[in-house]
Amino acid sequence: TETLDWSSRNSDIANILKSEVSMIFNVTANYECDKLQNLPLENLPPVLKLAATLLVFTSVFTLPSDLNVVSLARCLEDTDIFKYIDTSVLLKKILAVKLELPSCLLETLANELTRHLKMLTEIEKEIEHFGAKIQESAGNY
Repeated sequence: TETLDWSSRNSDIANILKSEVSMIFNVTANYECDKLQNLPLENLPPVLKLAATLLVFTSVFTLPSDLNVVSLARCLEDTDIFKYIDTSVLLKKILAVKLELPSCLLETLANELTRHLKMLTEIEKEIEHFGAKIQESAGNY
């Protein structure tokens, strides 16, 4: 049998997951991620962490809850998910969640969004949108 390489971001399974990142915008199924609470999300191998992050993102977008956003903060770090998707689109969707985002998630987002020039460039292109939302005092902005 073939063994999966859960630690390589270039493995076949990792490449499949990376290609599926854009699906988080279109998911209509409701995933309850309660059971993920018991996992050491922060310490999962990179490929499992990316998979958990995809599940939790879809859960946050379909069933926003305090539990889900905290899980997202726990598994988002070091996944490089923003390398595989338009950063500004994902950030807008996160900030539009009808729930006050906890500081742990906002701090993790800030750290992840500043890791690569690609992300900063994509955010810069939408700076007027973000600025307008901040001036409106919109939700999580």
